[in-house]
Amino acid sequence: MSPQALEKATLTGTSNGFEVKKVAEGDVEGGRDMKADKAPCQPPTSLADGFTRIPAVSVQHRSLGPAEAKNATVGSLWLASHSEQNAKKVMADLRTSLRECSGGFQTLGLTYTAITPVNAPKLGDEAVGYRITNVVAKQTVPMTDTVLREGGVVAVFHGVNMLTPNDSAIPETVVKAQLDRLG
Repeated sequence: MSPQALEKATLTGTSNGFEVKKVAEGDVEGGRDMKADKAPCQPPTSLADGFTRIPAVSVQHRSLGPAEAKNATVGSLWLASHSEQNAKKVMADLRTSLRECSGGFQTLGLTYTAITPVNAPKLGDEAVGYRITNVVAKQTVPMTDTVLREGGVVAVFHGVNMLTPNDSAIPETVVKAQLDRLG
């Protein structure tokens, strides 16, 4: 998808109980070149920092915040437009990494202690879900990522819920709403 088409197809506004806001490009650029201390762990490191390891044609980032006080899940979604071949490679590399990097890794002072597979919605051409545990100021912060491919677009949904970590995945209704816009 062209940069203009990708921007138009990316959620913005209120969707399924979440406020979806565009993130300024400068706010995400710092994560572009983050390196994991273990090479097999690079795909989830890149995804956690808002980029695919394989450079995309265009990328759109959004923040996700609860529209209602009863929801404690926050996070982000972002889309990366690739050729279909490169998008398939992003997904294959991620699957390999999840098998080879389950023990965790470090990047620029951040420690991730574990990566475990979780169920992903059966949406898109292919989907992968995993929980990654970050250690921040001696406190563990479980985050859930859902990564889908629809044609040449890789969609990443990153969620955190400090009150109920098992509920940290971005709801399937939000994921489906985004995929529907890719049409």
